[in-house]
Amino acid sequence: MYRVKQQPGFAELATNMIEEYANMSCCVVGVSGELARNDTPVAAAITHSILQAHAWASRNPDAVAEEFLKFAINTSKEEVRAILTEHTHGYYSVGNTFVKEIAVYARDLKNVEVLRPRTDPLEFAESIHADVFA
Repeated sequence: MYRVKQQPGFAELATNMIEEYANMSCCVVGVSGELARNDTPVAAAITHSILQAHAWASRNPDAVAEEFLKFAINTSKEEVRAILTEHTHGYYSVGNTFVKEIAVYARDLKNVEVLRPRTDPLEFAESIHADVFA
């Protein structure tokens, strides 16, 4: 999308980086229910390390871009840095705040008929969330 936006005649109509979504988690860490139930400390450690990596990346976009270039083609450090700084990798939520954010996404997925009309967004969010930090 970044490259498309740079071309004349194209405009971004919507994104998860604006309005209500701008201050919400945009990514999730998925672990199996079995791991979350039976080895919560491991699930918490995995989740914590990924969240720390995202926070570090948001504070160090130049270092991330430079490292990324070792594996990428057809891009530049400047482009990768620009993409990283547009994203919200430094923000994440856990616990009840995260459940409420999932419920917002579920509400909107229900409105566009991805989820069934009878789906209760908060119940859905609670049913798929495991608070490994509790």
